[in-house]
Amino acid sequence: MTKRTLNVGIIGYGMIGKVHAYATATLPWFAPQLDVVGKVIAVATSRLETARRAQEQIGCPLVYDDYRALISNPKIDVVHICTPNAEHLPALLEAIRADKHVYCEKPIVAGPDEAETLRKALEESASSKVHGVAHHLRGFTALRRAKELIEEGRLGRVVQYRVGYYHSSMLDSTRPWRWKHGEKGGTIFDLGSHLFDLIGWLIGRPAQVMANASIWTPRRPVTEGSSETRDVVAEDAVSILTRGALDGGAQCAATTGIVEATKLTNGAEDELRLEISGTDGSLRFSLMDSHYLEFFDARVPFGKNGGAAGWTRIPSGARYEAPESDFPSPKSTTGWLRAHVATLAGFYQGISEGRQRCASFEDALQTQKVLTAVAESARRERWIDVEK
Repeated sequence: MTKRTLNVGIIGYGMIGKVHAYATATLPWFAPQLDVVGKVIAVATSRLETARRAQEQIGCPLVYDDYRALISNPKIDVVHICTPNAEHLPALLEAIRADKHVYCEKPIVAGPDEAETLRKALEESASSKVHGVAHHLRGFTALRRAKELIEEGRLGRVVQYRVGYYHSSMLDSTRPWRWKHGEKGGTIFDLGSHLFDLIGWLIGRPAQVMANASIWTPRRPVTEGSSETRDVVAEDAVSILTRGALDGGAQCAATTGIVEATKLTNGAEDELRLEISGTDGSLRFSLMDSHYLEFFDARVPFGKNGGAAGWTRIPSGARYEAPESDFPSPKSTTGWLRAHVATLAGFYQGISEGRQRCASFEDALQTQKVLTAVAESARRERWIDVEK
């Protein structure tokens, strides 16, 4: 099979930029059946010295300290946007105008005004290029199996769900102020974007939300050890009630949910827990034990000594379908990086087929409507309708 290789430029090279570079480089191993792959030839960061360090690690020929120069280079086919959440929009607009394929980190933008600006840019663009969002939770086989079970009706009518994302990074009050503590930061848009994309993908966006947000440390030092401090205006944690489902059909219309996103959980690493319960069955998933999906089939009756009823642990592992392959083996445990690779494989398969195969900009903008409603609910302390 002859592969077509597209030239990739990465904007931003913090931790997540490295993830994108790794995923791009390893696609030929993990997804050998792809007929379109990427090769990183350029990286742009805010400072030339950091771009050169990235260049040394990646082995790419081109470096920039201005993302616009990277995007305007006619040799670049695909742009990966890996800048902080608050800085996505300018690069997105530039890449759309330049008619590039774009793969952007989540959340796609940092608020409703930016979402409207992006929507207008997409409407005005005549581009046929593929645009994708790195919602890597869709890359876990266990969660893909969960979606299959829901769509097959194995849960019956979805009654309720509970999902939470837990980090510990905001517990230390001495950590300096960063952009995540400002107006375009906070757990609603950072962790909440993962949670509501996942819920929207599995059972549909909620119709209404009620949120309570909190700030653990109201002021933080400007720099490490500094006596000068700065106000924290973005929430460290949010708890949300939801009801209804806009996109999930009749089987999810009466669904209620509990959603929690917090960076105040001591002992948490990158911990996500999901439970979905329906009239005919239930699902459970833990990101820290992502090899398995747990499924309870309520249609199997309890018998003598329990009979055959009970929870089944489905070993989803690395059992990916082509073209995402089964390297290194189907029984290998699936990790965070592997899910990123699988998600990126879907993006490049979409380029090959000329259609959407991963979370789209439109998906992300729909999720953004939920996040906007959550933020408004936290401010107004009342139920808020999610925009359709």
